[in-house]
Amino acid sequence: MAEKKTEAQAKIDTSKQEKLKEKVINQNIDDEVKQMQPAELRKQLSNKNSDYVFRLQKELETQGKMSHEDAQKKVDELLNDLIIAQRHGQPASTYYGLSPKLKAADMLKPKKRKASDIPFWQYATDNALFYVALFFGLFGLIGLFQRNNKYNSEMGALTLLIVGAALGVFMTKYNEWVLPNGGKNRKIPWSKLIWGFILMMALLFICFGVLSLRALQIINPVLPGIYNLIIAAVAYGIRWLFRRHYQIIGSAFSPADRSK
Repeated sequence: MAEKKTEAQAKIDTSKQEKLKEKVINQNIDDEVKQMQPAELRKQLSNKNSDYVFRLQKELETQGKMSHEDAQKKVDELLNDLIIAQRHGQPASTYYGLSPKLKAADMLKPKKRKASDIPFWQYATDNALFYVALFFGLFGLIGLFQRNNKYNSEMGALTLLIVGAALGVFMTKYNEWVLPNGGKNRKIPWSKLIWGFILMMALLFICFGVLSLRALQIINPVLPGIYNLIIAAVAYGIRWLFRRHYQIIGSAFSPADRSK
């Protein structure tokens, strides 16, 4: 009885070894395919896949108004995965689940930008412009209802600009520290937040002290309310164009999840 069990176990172990060996061989072949040049890959296409690739390239030329060379380069980027799928019994139509016409349309469709694709400087610039517009707009409204031009004698144009930009950069960094950027159980680094806030406040107080000096009032004038509102509108307009150009997702008050 024990001998039969040992023999059966040996057969199972041999079967597992054969499957593992086959898996390693297939993986090695797939790795070799990934290193091949497009010309080599095209020679390995089955008749069915060769026809799919031909029609896909024609659709790219027609729908995307691309040259023959550009369409070919676009298709070449797919060949590695296409050949690997073919080796495992999946033709292109099954692998993509789309006809050449629909696949071409999908390839030509602009891809939506993810929050994780947006670098820190773009988020910081977006938030800085927002807070600059906010501060100029706020003090502009106050100025409209205050007849005394000295209603904010320490909040000149340069002060508002620096405070708004500094707060925008800090809030960007704050959101980066607090929001998860990969792990679900990320702890909030309170030491960073506290020291970051203290540093920002110290810099702002220094800025207020220096810019409030009479000698610097020429470069830090207190503007009438209407001028502040105009600057606010310009800053917000620049922000709108900036966000549209770089496809910014989220904002200072509603930050996007960069883990996705």
